[in-house]
Amino acid sequence: MTTLTTRTERTAARSGGAGVEIAACSGDALTLRWPDGARHRYDAIWLRDQAQGEAFRHADNDQRLFDVADLPADLTLTDARIEADGGLTLRFEPEGIEVPFDAAWLRAHAYDVGREGAAEPPAGSPVGWSAAALGARVAWRDYAAVTRDPEALFAWLDDIRRDGVAFLSGVPQEPGMVCRIVSLFGYVRETNYGRLFDVRAEEKPANMAFTGAGLGVHTDNPYRDPVPTLQLLHCLQSDADGGDSLAVDGLEAARRLREAAPEDYALLARWRVPFRYRTATTDLQARRRLIETDEAGRPIAVAYNNRSIAPLDLPAEVTPAYYRAYRRFSEILRDPDLALRFKLAPGDLFVVNNRRVLHGRGGFGAGKRWLQGCYADEDSLLSQLRVMERQRLSGDPR
Repeated sequence: MTTLTTRTERTAARSGGAGVEIAACSGDALTLRWPDGARHRYDAIWLRDQAQGEAFRHADNDQRLFDVADLPADLTLTDARIEADGGLTLRFEPEGIEVPFDAAWLRAHAYDVGREGAAEPPAGSPVGWSAAALGARVAWRDYAAVTRDPEALFAWLDDIRRDGVAFLSGVPQEPGMVCRIVSLFGYVRETNYGRLFDVRAEEKPANMAFTGAGLGVHTDNPYRDPVPTLQLLHCLQSDADGGDSLAVDGLEAARRLREAAPEDYALLARWRVPFRYRTATTDLQARRRLIETDEAGRPIAVAYNNRSIAPLDLPAEVTPAYYRAYRRFSEILRDPDLALRFKLAPGDLFVVNNRRVLHGRGGFGAGKRWLQGCYADEDSLLSQLRVMERQRLSGDPR
């Protein structure tokens, strides 16, 4: 029987599995103890559901070959033993099967520590930033390096994962380049605006973005379900008077609201409100919370677009308090301490996580300001980063 694990998990197995002991084994659970004193409990049904090897998982893609409904309702863990190599073998009845487990894999996937109500955010969670904090570390990555050097590409993608915003300079000033940038990590998300769209003043604009007016900070397309998770904007021309760009970390703004006015934060995190965008050929509608939270009540996403919020239809007894919370959140988002300001030059490109970082611009007059934009999705970017991390750990560039 073969067991499929990632390179990361094999590395963990070599370093973290030695010395594990069986502290308890009952019919419904297994408790393991490690040399450093850590103890973790695993339910029998969870262990059986995680069974690996060619009898339970497809060898090429690690997907299960069974459904949870196929497991016996009276499942029991009847035996657990530690093998000479430090791994474990567990026996389940009434199926009468034995399943091998890697001890380090079990420790890495322990769930009894719990997440709901946890004081600390999960490992790898983004850290909120103010304009000063991000400005002190932000890097304008070089297009040529990012497209030729995997390490430079990894650094740029990691900027996006960590901060929700990242920058490139030296991008060729050619129409359509913004879509080619997306191909470095994923796929363009096509919408009613097209595969890509021009952000410049137009005679008959389909959106306020296609005017010279200033735009307050906002997330794009809250009226769409699902909402695009990444937006990229590439500057092709910039000789207009004004038009500076700005970005605000919505997670940091939400954190500040929670700290200053927890009752307002709770309202925005509880109630979904309507957003709408319509033209002669389009009518997009969706409901969403201005602040989305995790199990512990921490902010994990925001949706804010004053131009596209539809008439609120909350209960009458909630509406006044909701408007108070909505206004207070808006005031925080406009705090100069949070706004990172920058002027795009031809060849510059920036990307924002559209469920986290709000963007906006100052108004512009004489001259031309021409950006091209497109949408993409964060899942492909995170997938690319994980694959690259495995390659870095193994030393295999493939």
